Amino acid sequence: MPTWQVLTPEKCCGTTYAVRDGFTIDRAAAFAGVTVATLRDYHRRGLVDEPECDGSGTRRYGPVELRRLVQVRTLAGAGVPLAEIGDLLDYLAHVEYILNRSLTCG
Repeated sequence: MPTWQVLTPEKCCGTTYAVRDGFTIDRAAAFAGVTVATLRDYHRRGLVDEPECDGSGTRRYGPVELRRLVQVRTLAGAGVPLAEIGDLLDYLAHVEYILNRSLTCG
């Protein structure tokens, strides 16, 4: 039986990272288990937002981008066509918003 390891942005690929600093594209891709080329393809398709450059001109992926990247990779790995993933995740975000609003507004 396989042993599953939960990866967090703080500890990925045998190295500890500071999430507050964000991940470079190489680290973000490694964290999600995709190649840099695949991550760039997700950008072109509009599935994952490309982060803004920091003061040094480097794009840094934060928790929001990493979550979305892992969601896209997971759905693609489960066989969901890339053309459908964006709409599916947008719908799920809307449902999550409605549920959170109804829970907090009671």
